[in-house]
Amino acid sequence: MLNPSLVSPNKKCIMCKLNTIKYTCPRCQIKTCSLDCCLKHKKHFKCNGQRDRVSFKSLTDMNDLDLLSDYRLLEEINRRVEITKRDHFIKSGLNEQTRYQKLIQTKLKTEHQIQVLFLPKFSTKHKSNKMWMDKVTNEIYWHIECKFFINDEFYEWTTIRIPTSKTTLKQILLKFHSDLIKTHLYVDISSDNEKELSERLNELSSSELQSLREKNFFKDLNQLSVWIENFGIKRKGYGHYEEKSQHIDFKTDTIDKIFKDRTIIEYPTLFISLTDDTELMRNKLNKTERTDDISMKEEGELESEEEEEKKDKS
Repeated sequence: MLNPSLVSPNKKCIMCKLNTIKYTCPRCQIKTCSLDCCLKHKKHFKCNGQRDRVSFKSLTDMNDLDLLSDYRLLEEINRRVEITKRDHFIKSGLNEQTRYQKLIQTKLKTEHQIQVLFLPKFSTKHKSNKMWMDKVTNEIYWHIECKFFINDEFYEWTTIRIPTSKTTLKQILLKFHSDLIKTHLYVDISSDNEKELSERLNELSSSELQSLREKNFFKDLNQLSVWIENFGIKRKGYGHYEEKSQHIDFKTDTIDKIFKDRTIIEYPTLFISLTDDTELMRNKLNKTERTDDISMKEEGELESEEEEEKKDKS
């Protein structure tokens, strides 16, 4: 909902306060005068510009379009529930949750020296994990999170249930651009057709996708910098974040080779940038690491204080 303090009484742009308003954000209802101000408002208020389909609206303000929107939302939810019920992975008795986790851990540990750690069932990351192993084909279907470094920020994208043979970095990048086109151009296109992907990518005219269009990540694989996050004892030897670009073949090496002799928590995460932005991404990752360390330290101090208080009371 729109904050009343952000409403301009003289119908001037909220951001520049100079020009007359022309556009209204579907999500936060903030009014701007131009594309530049619209982009500034998204960055300043961390708004994605997409209408909130579940925002509150009183009955007196509702119209036929709102009713139709609610009806379609309920239909979509029902459709997703039905799809989940028919999911052959979940229905298969060989793929019970506790069982496939052990199968994944055993297979990756024995064949690739990869240690997979699963978080408690109630954790958000564990609930979102869609990594499976099919007992019949003995194939692991991966859940991979990619964070593309674009304009000093990370653009997060996740792909799920792709077989090991399709987890080369080239295949992952092609799928990323295929999903991007499907989402914003509503065109269903195969990730195997590189030429058509490149042509369609140029059609992305939406302002928030401008930087993605310019940074065509699969145009030249030699210009990519790929980093992974280390856990456990490997962190001491290689650092919290480690660059893998120099040690992998983007066209042939699959995800299990990229993370060989490493530890994965739930599912693998790749940090990807162009080589020109490597230093900027490294600084961003180091800054994130320091912030995490400070948070963990503060949590530890709070726990220590609580324990001391309990001892004093006893």
